[in-house]
Amino acid sequence: MRIHKLSSTDAFVAFDLDDAPSVGVTRLARKVLTDGAELLARSTTYAFASFGIQMGGGSAGINAEGDDRDPAVAAFVEEMRSAVAEGRWVTDPALGLSEADLAPLRIDDRRPSELWTDGLADTLTAQGAVAAAGAVREGGLTGATCAFVGKGPVVEAARAAVEAAGGTVADGDSPATEADVLFVAGKSGVLDHEVVPDIAAGVVVPLTPVPVTARAHAELTKAGKVHVPDFLSTAAPLLHAHGDDVADPVTAVADKVAGLASHGTGLWLAAVEEAEAFLRTWRDELPFGRPLA
Repeated sequence: MRIHKLSSTDAFVAFDLDDAPSVGVTRLARKVLTDGAELLARSTTYAFASFGIQMGGGSAGINAEGDDRDPAVAAFVEEMRSAVAEGRWVTDPALGLSEADLAPLRIDDRRPSELWTDGLADTLTAQGAVAAAGAVREGGLTGATCAFVGKGPVVEAARAAVEAAGGTVADGDSPATEADVLFVAGKSGVLDHEVVPDIAAGVVVPLTPVPVTARAHAELTKAGKVHVPDFLSTAAPLLHAHGDDVADPVTAVADKVAGLASHGTGLWLAAVEEAEAFLRTWRDELPFGRPLA
């Protein structure tokens, strides 16, 4: 993992694979921690590897607030424009930023513009996560009850996708809500080990990157619950943009998860090992650390 510090403002980009084209979000706050950026970058790296794509994850942080915000964003955009133009880096706004803030970087962004102009990224993420959940359960989501933790456009899109798949959205927004599947959205590590005993669902599916901590994953496995990796459940937008051989990114996510479903509670580890096997085909060494908060 290389942390590239910008010279024009207090900002950085965490590049997981230094010599590979990189994709990831940019966040703005008074202090964006590099540890969180590294986690987000690692998740994207494993998503690409899971589908045989030789690219890496990245994540940027802009440290600013108040009157310093707009000048800091402008400086970040100006300094990173060459990386986008050269195909070394593309990014999307996350915490503290809007699409308008990063609009100048879209000029040279080679991805399909509907990802950010039409909200397609949220739709694909939601549909991919719901398809992943259906791939784990025998018979899909028909008749299944699904609970949600978190808020935002991707959660609303996932609720609609669940109903379209024949499932029912449960009342309540806590991990303890009675359900077959629990969809989780929120910041990195929002689902920790203290929450696991309350989870009623047998399947946990992330809607955002790395919401599950390492200890929570261990407790989920011990409790006999299937944890679908976030780097699979949220991969559909990446496949739409970068999967040249992928005709339908949502189906690709479902097929990948279905192929691992026989591992049961070992699904997460099996997916990690499969991603790492691909990384070894073109990297001298694996990135240090697996994608868990």
